[in-house]
Amino acid sequence: MSLYGSDDSNANKTKAGIGVATDSQTKTIVYIDETEAALAQNKARGLNAPGWWSYFTYNDSAGNARHKAEQMIFVAGGEANSGETQADDTLAGDFLSTVSIGTQPSSASKAANGSNTQNFAVTATKTGGGSITYQWQVATDGDNFADVTTGTNKTSATYTTAVLVAGDNGNKYRCKVNTTKGAPEKVSNAATLTVT
Repeated sequence: MSLYGSDDSNANKTKAGIGVATDSQTKTIVYIDETEAALAQNKARGLNAPGWWSYFTYNDSAGNARHKAEQMIFVAGGEANSGETQADDTLAGDFLSTVSIGTQPSSASKAANGSNTQNFAVTATKTGGGSITYQWQVATDGDNFADVTTGTNKTSATYTTAVLVAGDNGNKYRCKVNTTKGAPEKVSNAATLTVT
């Protein structure tokens, strides 16, 4: 038995997290069992072996999700997947979860008349548990995408822009799609808005 325990109890989680410094990156202590360590969606996040991990995620300057995982303690022969007690499945799914984009957002042209808005939509399907998540992004200068901060339904399948102005001409919109169970993220094609 490991000094840090072979299950994901709160006491073992506290021991595993000793020495993890508090800084600008909010780290989460996550227990990965052998089933979770074998799944592609967890390997893509760097969670690729059983044991205790320090983990955090962030978006880079292009709006892409990035992950940092540091294994704190390796645990061989840990508890079975069915015995886990921590609510960490948003970070490490315990079964295969995938998401795919069917309909891509379409480019559009619309006049800036003081009241027009524009809708952009995607359709997505998933396998595995959890719900589909959406995050719309906009690039106002080239291909530097950032999360949308204006308009409505920024985190749903259909996004509606704020009232269009001439400065919106040439903006590109795309949607990041995932699941609450941690499927590998998919990013839609970019749709261009022409404002006349």
